[in-house]
Formats: sequence, C-alpha cells, structure tokens
Amino acid sequence: MNTLEAIQQIALNMSLTFDEPQSVKLQIKRITFAQKQLRAIKKELNATLRNIKQQTSQSRADSIFYGGLDIFGDRKWAGQVRIATRRAIAREKQAAQQPYLELKETIDNLILEGDRLKLMAEEYILSHQE
Repeated sequence: MNTLEAIQQIALNMSLTFDEPQSVKLQIKRITFAQKQLRAIKKELNATLRNIKQQTSQSRADSIFYGGLDIFGDRKWAGQVRIATRRAIAREKQAAQQPYLELKETIDNLILEGDRLKLMAEEYILSHQE
C-alpha cells in the first residue's frame, strides 16, 4: 500500500458518532491512534525529504570546471553557468519535493481535524456526565 492510500485509509477511521459516552470514549482512542499513525507517516516523509535535499546538495556542478573558467576563461560566462546550474538544481529539488510536501500538508490537516473531533467528543462527554 502506498503512502497516499495509507493516509486515505486512516482518514476513513477518523469519524465520530454521538451515541453513548462510553462509545464516544472509544472513538476518541481510535482517533488518537489514527493521529499517531499519521505522525509516523509524516516522519517517514520528512526522512525522504532530507534524502532529497542531501542528494540535490551533493549534485553541485564540478567546481574545478568553474575554477578553470575563472582562471583561463571568461569570468562572466563562468558566473552565468554557475547561476544557471544553481537554478536548475533548485528546480529539480522543488519538483522532487513537491509530492511529499503535499502529503505532509494533507497529514497536518487530518491531524487538526482529529483534534477538532476529539474536542467535540470531550464536550459531549462532559455534557452527558451524570
């Protein structure tokens, strides 16, 4: 199961029905467990993002080539090549990170939704205490 499917499956488990206070307490536990699963997936996504960042930072162009251009060639042209390379690496990094960033945003929204549901459940339990 891929990450998006796992997130969608967890999101399906985050629902709340107000029937009996004991049932609502169990639903709160289920929502809390779903939030823990989402946080674990988010940690995996953060690790993947760190790896992407490392790979793109290591893919810098050969500085010896630029040093040679600076010494033997045209410094202005060497600077333009460096800037173009940096921009290309930044675009590549952004393109590689974008799907993971969107998943992280989805996870954050689901965690917030879980918190909102738990607050509603707590209010229900407090109002139905004997």
